[in-house]
Amino acid sequence: MIRFREILICSVLLLLVVLTSTVLGDVYKIKERDNLLIAVIGQPEYTQTVQVREDGRISYFGGDLEVAGKSTDEVNRLIYDFLQNEELVNNPIIMVSPVLHETGVIVGGAVNNPGRYPISPESSTDLYRAIALAGGFTENADRQQVRLIRYKANIMKKNLPNAGTQQGNKTTSDAANVEIYDLSTNQPYREIRVAATDLVYVVPLSVIEVQGEVKTPGKLFVRGSVSITNALARAGGLTEEANLSSFVKVNKDGTHIVFSIFEEFWKDTGQNDKEISLTDGEVLFVPNAIKIEKIYVIGYVRVPGAKDVRGPVTINKAIASAGGFEDEADSKKLFIHRADGTNIEHNYVVGKDTTVLYPGDTLEVKKRFQLNWGMISTIASTTIALTYFIINLTQN
Repeated sequence: MIRFREILICSVLLLLVVLTSTVLGDVYKIKERDNLLIAVIGQPEYTQTVQVREDGRISYFGGDLEVAGKSTDEVNRLIYDFLQNEELVNNPIIMVSPVLHETGVIVGGAVNNPGRYPISPESSTDLYRAIALAGGFTENADRQQVRLIRYKANIMKKNLPNAGTQQGNKTTSDAANVEIYDLSTNQPYREIRVAATDLVYVVPLSVIEVQGEVKTPGKLFVRGSVSITNALARAGGLTEEANLSSFVKVNKDGTHIVFSIFEEFWKDTGQNDKEISLTDGEVLFVPNAIKIEKIYVIGYVRVPGAKDVRGPVTINKAIASAGGFEDEADSKKLFIHRADGTNIEHNYVVGKDTTVLYPGDTLEVKKRFQLNWGMISTIASTTIALTYFIINLTQN
């Protein structure tokens, strides 16, 4: 069995080498840093993988052979002559094949499917196509900051301007081999070639939210951070029902602060150097000054139902307003149903949780899983009885 397995493996290896050599033998030219599989049929001790050095040569059983620029057929003959002349193997049957390592442009950052996308090492692709291969831009992609990072200077270098200069929708930095392109929709198309050794990185924008009593609530995409005044302005400004005395800023970790502003605060005068700012993952909530809004706590709490709130509240306060957990409640895994339709399975930490619920949200507390000992006892008794019956039946 072991012998058959060894023969099978050798046959598959030989077939792979033959097919690869047939396809690449007269086309592919060996290059520096290539890995070559040298297979000597019937002489496994002379079968090995070698790497082509930067000087274009390989080391093979004491021989120093120049292979760069040659086809695999030419290298076959070179190895054959070497083994014959050195009287290492008589009339060897040799197959030489390049081991093609994975090459391709890497696309990362704010794209839908980041990863490596294969292209021929001898060719290039277009920057727009490389991004399309990665699923296109995400909604928070900074299209003005698309970075093309060259692994090393290549043939496209001659098309680049001097270091640190700007030209059209491209900025270059020769020292770091980084080119920055503006691929905004209002920019004209330009053919930008990307090689197999390049990296495309789309810088993501920070995502913040403005909710509550603003004219255009929702997400904002900004570079770095944005002041409260600018965030409110971009959200269309305040509604007439906005409560200016209790704005709420919710941090990314769930903690929040409440602060007051005056009516013209959102108008940027350029004189307020200490304005509160918003950064990635943070939320600004503007409560209603007239009406009391509601959140909903349902499930295994003592007083389920709608709860009056003025702005966001923590889960701790929501559970307290519902009278606390019932004895059967699963207090470690809660379910948050946002007003926008988002559903979140939340691991709750009693007394330390800072996660926030917004008006319109629903907090669901489910029943803790409990073993039914009566049913387990019945099943165990039945199993024992059946086992006893089967044993007696087989003995008779």
